[in-house]
Amino acid sequence: MKSTNEIAKMLLEELLKNINNINNFKNSNYYNEILGDTSFLLAGLLHTMIKKEPQIDQKVWIDDSLITNINQVDNIISIEGIMIWGENGTTEQWVDPFYFTINLNNDSAYKFFFKDLYLSELSYDDFKENRNYYSDKVKNWKYEFN
Repeated sequence: MKSTNEIAKMLLEELLKNINNINNFKNSNYYNEILGDTSFLLAGLLHTMIKKEPQIDQKVWIDDSLITNINQVDNIISIEGIMIWGENGTTEQWVDPFYFTINLNNDSAYKFFFKDLYLSELSYDDFKENRNYYSDKVKNWKYEFN
């Protein structure tokens, strides 16, 4: 398994490789298809950070992410989306929002926010029926990783 730093470096390389695709984004709900491996690298990065935090249930596995928004201001890229996760021993999946920022000049200068403090997770099946459940609602992050 790759380390957190190795995944962060791979993620930055993937973003730099695909950054020009953002301007060509049209007619889709998610940026996943134009950002290459970014969605599962975000999931992998979050997974390695969760495994280091004793206050988070260690039975959690992270599957993938849906990228709903991406912005670049100077050298900072911010990514918003939905993280798809489950618990060991089950195939049921849930979703929670995330927000991620990274400095394009420094793969170790990033912040990852995960889960809303007040809104409960949503099953993936319920999310498929209500994809706007987290839209504009997340103001208080439960977890912050640097």
